[in-house]
Amino acid sequence: MKVLAIGAHPDDLEILCGGTLARYAREGAEVTMCSVANGNRGSFMHSREEIAAIRAREAAASAELLGARYVTLGVGDTELNAADETQRLAVTELIRSVDPDVVITHYNQDYMPDHNEVSNLVEAAIFFATVPLYETDSAPTAAVAPLYFMDTLGGVGFVPTEYVDISDVHQTKLDALGCHESQVGWLLEHDGTDTLGNTRISDLYRGNQCGVKAAEGFRQSLRYLRLRTSRLLP
Repeated sequence: MKVLAIGAHPDDLEILCGGTLARYAREGAEVTMCSVANGNRGSFMHSREEIAAIRAREAAASAELLGARYVTLGVGDTELNAADETQRLAVTELIRSVDPDVVITHYNQDYMPDHNEVSNLVEAAIFFATVPLYETDSAPTAAVAPLYFMDTLGGVGFVPTEYVDISDVHQTKLDALGCHESQVGWLLEHDGTDTLGNTRISDLYRGNQCGVKAAEGFRQSLRYLRLRTSRLLP
């Protein structure tokens, strides 16, 4: 099984679906983690070039802990735009190159505009990936990939319809998130957010909702061609 998780920034996937990705990897799936943006505006201390390089190293180390491969499409923070043809082509090529059995991305009503733009980019690109005359370097996929939306930050405005039990890999998820050292400090200073503490609380809360120690919540895209009869989440 091939799993493609697409987030806006380095660390988004770890926060919102890192436990699920760890479970996929543990169960033998080939997992690819992509941040569309390179994280080049997430610092008070570094230049954009410096923080982008730091965040690439952190993301690669985190993905390794989760058992995944990491890539970035290199778009600048705050520059994500679902209507940008260059970005649509890049996400479409990513999907074609991986040819995933399932795709995970942001819910399009999160707090951060970059998250919402990525959600819309991915929703469009999984369809465009099947269109032969929408040309990229890789061949078109045979079918529109099933799509799941991961939780929002803090679960605000998000009601899961599916849960994944991450109890056994919860510490692995938190360790992977801890690899993003530059952002733990940045989010505390910029937003007053305890990233590790809040993520742990959110996971325990979702776990409480479904009767396990820790869980992550998802909603499936219910649009035409994206539905399957089989269970795709671990």
